[in-house]
Amino acid sequence: MTINASPTSLRPALLAGIILGCALVLPALVRAEDQPAAANPPSVSEKTSEAFRKLTPLNETKDWDGMLAVLDSLVPTLDPMSYDMFKIQDMKARLYGQKEQYDKAVDAWTKALAISDVKKYYDPKDQQQTLLFLAQFSYQEGTASKVPAVQQTYINKAAGYFKRYLASEQHPSADIEMFYASLLYNQAVVDPAKVDQSLLKQAHAEVNKALAASIHPKEGLYVLLLAILQQENDLVHSAETLELILSQYPTKKDYWPSLWSTYLAMANDKDPEKVRENYIRAINTMERAQALGFMNTPKDKLNLVNLYLTAGQFSKGTDILHKGLKDGTIESDVKNWLALGYYYQQANRDLEAISALKEASALFPTNGQIDLTIAEIYRGKDLFKEARDFYRSALKKGGLEKPYLVWAYLANASFTLEDFDDAKTAIEQAEKFPESGKDSFLPQLKEAVNHAIAERDAQKTQTPAP
Repeated sequence: MTINASPTSLRPALLAGIILGCALVLPALVRAEDQPAAANPPSVSEKTSEAFRKLTPLNETKDWDGMLAVLDSLVPTLDPMSYDMFKIQDMKARLYGQKEQYDKAVDAWTKALAISDVKKYYDPKDQQQTLLFLAQFSYQEGTASKVPAVQQTYINKAAGYFKRYLASEQHPSADIEMFYASLLYNQAVVDPAKVDQSLLKQAHAEVNKALAASIHPKEGLYVLLLAILQQENDLVHSAETLELILSQYPTKKDYWPSLWSTYLAMANDKDPEKVRENYIRAINTMERAQALGFMNTPKDKLNLVNLYLTAGQFSKGTDILHKGLKDGTIESDVKNWLALGYYYQQANRDLEAISALKEASALFPTNGQIDLTIAEIYRGKDLFKEARDFYRSALKKGGLEKPYLVWAYLANASFTLEDFDDAKTAIEQAEKFPESGKDSFLPQLKEAVNHAIAERDAQKTQTPAP
């Protein structure tokens, strides 16, 4: 059982917005002579500064492609390790981020970071932000891809950047912990056929940290915990987590079927008490969901009936089934009506079974199987006259799986009622089917019928004594 906890579905929103505007672009245009002398920070060359001035009007009209074209024209003319190159790669990364071209943003920021690692161009705060962006964008690319090799490459990159980020972050927020746990989870399950249990364990630990650091944990954190528990096949804690989620988000309809199926999975136990207990939990879950307007499809209703029956609650199950068939909340077909009759019998409610099947007979006037079932119930109660009427009706309607047997049953009912001529006629009809040659009962019944007819006819010819 899962709650569709795929790597993509667990992707968190970016933890920091990337807004390309004057605040990100214009500082790069400041020349060395405009800087405070004491600080003596690095600055771009005059040639690069002149090119940067062309970015201002493009930035105002949000012409990201035009800005990228200006920056790309500078790249071949620059020293690969220069401050100019560092600024250009950093700006290109932000522009690609704005365009949601995350793979190109990752490439540009990787180059900027490589330069800064040698030249120390990033101050600590900016470097942390860049590492976080790199982790996020790499993760975004990995989870968006459907190619396992690409997923693994980008997610591994994201993990590397994130570990470096965390090494300098003393008090990461719950969101950061959640993001890292998501990343570890996706690393662990990138190959579904070979889940990395060690990484999964690390992800579980990070989720626990995030939960401990949150006064009001976010829904996504619980969903991530649930996905990890499901991978660990921990049904008990999965159910507890789903109950916790639903206590806070009862109107989130997708959680109810997941909780229901978890309890069903827990019912696969060798202990009969636990089996019954978890079936009852599954029943309660579905009824709680239905009270909120969820899990109310005809299939869901039928599942609830089957749960009651599996739990041995035939009376409750049949009542729900009968009501659903009548009001249309359960599909009204022959199969379900026949099942209703059977379940009423299991609950020792034969008369209600007959009544319900008569309703079905009226609804499906060309289906003889329903009338046959009614006849069999009557026969079981030794009501042979009523049974014979419905055997005849079943044969008239047709659609029977084994018509030969119905003729044989009719013959037997007529014989019991001492209507020997009718029994003989039914036997003659039964003998037209090839199955009659393999049936040892029919010849015996035929012999008994013929003997009874002979005795009756002999009695008619005898002269009454004076």
